[in-house]
Amino acid sequence: MKKAPAKMKKAPAKMMKKSPAKKALVGNQKNLPDNLKKKILAVDETKKSALEMKKSAMKMKKESMAMMKKSAMMMKKVSAMKMKMKKKK
Repeated sequence: MKKAPAKMKKAPAKMMKKSPAKKALVGNQKNLPDNLKKKILAVDETKKSALEMKKSAMKMKKESMAMMKKSAMMMKKVSAMKMKMKKKK
């Protein structure tokens, strides 16, 4: 009988490699012309801002899902109260 292959665990975020957006210029990159240095650093800043936008979008999605659950619970309560009122009549 064959065994199922073992599933690989994902590495925790703190153990993952640093993102290129968080790294400074490395090696001989400091010897590059200023215009190229600025372009490299500008790309890094763009990546950072895109990551921040993604995080904020995920946070907003999470908050909206919580609000939707809350409103659904309220609607259930209201419909249950209406049913009770009809039964009492």
